[in-house]
Amino acid sequence: MKLVVGGAYMNKLQIKSLTITFLFILIVGAFLSSCVISQPVEKQPVYFENVAQEVGLDFQHGSFRWEMSGDPVAMMGSGLCWLDYDNDGWLDLYVVNSYAVLESGEWDRNGGKPESTLFRNENGRFSDVGKDTGTNFPIRGNGCVAADLNLDGYTDIFITTSRVNLLLWNNGDGTFSEGAELAGVNAYGWQTAVSIGDLNGDSWPDIFVAGYVDINNQIEGATMGFPNTNYGMRDLLYISNGPDAQGSVSFREVGEIVGLETADFEYGLGSVFSDFDGDGDLDIYVANDTNPNRLYENRQILSDPSNIGIRFDEIGAQSETNDTKSGMGVASGDMDGDGRSDLFVTNMGHQLHSVYQNRSENSVGFNDWAPTMGIPEIGAGWTGWGTSWADFDLDSDLDLFVANGAIPVLDLEADKMLAQLFENLTAQESAGQFAEWTQQAGIEAIGPVLGRGSAVADFDNDGDLDIAINQTGGELLLLENQQQGGNWLMVDLGTGASGATVTAVLPDGREIHREMLTGSSYLSSEDPRCHLGLGDNSRVSRLIITWPDQSETILRNVRANQLIEVSQS
Repeated sequence: MKLVVGGAYMNKLQIKSLTITFLFILIVGAFLSSCVISQPVEKQPVYFENVAQEVGLDFQHGSFRWEMSGDPVAMMGSGLCWLDYDNDGWLDLYVVNSYAVLESGEWDRNGGKPESTLFRNENGRFSDVGKDTGTNFPIRGNGCVAADLNLDGYTDIFITTSRVNLLLWNNGDGTFSEGAELAGVNAYGWQTAVSIGDLNGDSWPDIFVAGYVDINNQIEGATMGFPNTNYGMRDLLYISNGPDAQGSVSFREVGEIVGLETADFEYGLGSVFSDFDGDGDLDIYVANDTNPNRLYENRQILSDPSNIGIRFDEIGAQSETNDTKSGMGVASGDMDGDGRSDLFVTNMGHQLHSVYQNRSENSVGFNDWAPTMGIPEIGAGWTGWGTSWADFDLDSDLDLFVANGAIPVLDLEADKMLAQLFENLTAQESAGQFAEWTQQAGIEAIGPVLGRGSAVADFDNDGDLDIAINQTGGELLLLENQQQGGNWLMVDLGTGASGATVTAVLPDGREIHREMLTGSSYLSSEDPRCHLGLGDNSRVSRLIITWPDQSETILRNVRANQLIEVSQS
């Protein structure tokens, strides 16, 4: 175990290093454990400010810069992903760009088409290094995800576009090389969400890519609006082949073979890998636009002639998670503290958002939690995109963030909406209950946005979680969390930990459960480190890391307010 960043903080610009010997931790910890009385965690004030320009995130999404048009790719917006590409301990940010086809000529006459780019984080301030790193692509981009796909210790970037996917291999020297074709993942068509994890237990990360709309293949006589004017694109699943003799990693597309979308091709926009049934492997949840959402349960196969080792059973109807709303963003997390991963799916307009409480025991099943979570008509009148479960107030439970913005886009200003924040009251002994928090937390003061992709991360390493939002046609936002109370712990499991789980046992016996996810929200991926709010607790009695291969690492009496690195032994 290597301690990387330690300390409680006095303010947003100062992180105070704490150096306490392990023996002292044990002595104090033993004393504290004998004095703990379980009680509700005191709520801490949370307030956000947009600091994007202040910290150097000078980025504007390229859609509709000169004129509005009915370009669906430009309207759907783009994502972003957090990663530490140079392994310096500070999270960098890759932001995906796009533009409307009818404005191509204007862009060419004004210096070239808008580029996706990488911002390097230097002690909480950012600089655009897209050109220097080889990541500045002029694309009509959609989603991105950051993961170490060849397990060389450096994080790579996978990008979906309206034409072909890109795979940016991290060279480990501060540059990237595009290698989608050689890796076998350069499928043509409008793909959207990406999720990554080891699905078949061979220790190599696999890639799910949601297909959206076949923009060149219209449905004759269609009576419904977009996307139902066109045929859908097939979801893709790339199983890693591992390295060849030269050490290069490639992938094999097996979606149809393993049971994904065996009938019609639907309109996928959101996806997440999570072990919903608690059996030790990763399942797949897909949010489909106006089509039934899908839950694919992972079935390990010992004897498989296809040499894949898995098959997926679609159990959306059985698990009661197959609604036919306008599914867009997806968040998975333990909202009620029972150790099981629940689901939140953003929808549009008059539709309620989908909130599914995991009640899986002998079989996978969920309850519709929207009517009973304490937020009447959650989502009605709003159009949600990016979404995250995150403990913004450090009280040990997962709060809920939603980025909103209208669709279709007719006016870049008039179509903006406020983002929303909902406080989880589980730590205050009201399990699974939420309260509106948008105004109190400063989100309303920031003002309306035309939100699309959003992702949560601790960009300034001060122990609380911040939010990045990519807007259609607008400036990038970075909402810095001004939270000033509560204890925390961050755990860095390295670049190959997708699918690992972290359990923190508090001195009073309560447990906090977190699952390491790669690729969720809307077209985005979030902080690759595990973040734990600890409330009033100054230490964790036991920290249990369950790795993807189900082996465990257990640390005892871990003090709060530090970032630690843990490697699998």
